[in-house]
Amino acid sequence: MNQAPELLDALIDRHSTPATCLVEPAPDDDTLQRILQAAESAPDHGGLHPWRFLVIDGEALERLGELFVEAMRTKDPEASEATLERERVRAHRAPMIVAAIAREESGHAKIPEVEQLLAAGSAASQLLLAARAAGFGAIWLTGMRVYDPNVMRGLGLAENERLIGLINIGTIKDGAPTRGKRRRRAEIERWTG
Repeated sequence: MNQAPELLDALIDRHSTPATCLVEPAPDDDTLQRILQAAESAPDHGGLHPWRFLVIDGEALERLGELFVEAMRTKDPEASEATLERERVRAHRAPMIVAAIAREESGHAKIPEVEQLLAAGSAASQLLLAARAAGFGAIWLTGMRVYDPNVMRGLGLAENERLIGLINIGTIKDGAPTRGKRRRRAEIERWTG
């Protein structure tokens, strides 16, 4: 039965837009609310909602850039000014960044931490898909600043939380790549016992 070909096509065609190809405007609050609502429908064993999202835009991007600079200075006190400036600029490549945060309940009686982390990743993935469905480009970025304890502290994460990505969102600039890397063909692999 072929009930939702548009959804399947959107999933198959999904691709990341480089952060440098994301420009103003970012989603307005009504659109952002719908994008975040889509994330809330992620699979979630036990209904723990082991995630949260921090929206960083406007002047907060300036502060995020300074947080990246401070994290680099802590990691490498001898970092050059050019290196520090590259860190600062990372926070300004897109008009909006959504920090995806996994919130894990350690020792839960029924839901192991790995399932909680997977649920948070699923919510972040749905946020990415929803941004695209709303007509925006997006990319989920990680790297040393995402895993840096100083960045996590600066963003106000609790002890049981970890940053799992910085999702850059914005309007796709003219001339931006429309496809990511080549995908491999899906294969059907059956287990027969």
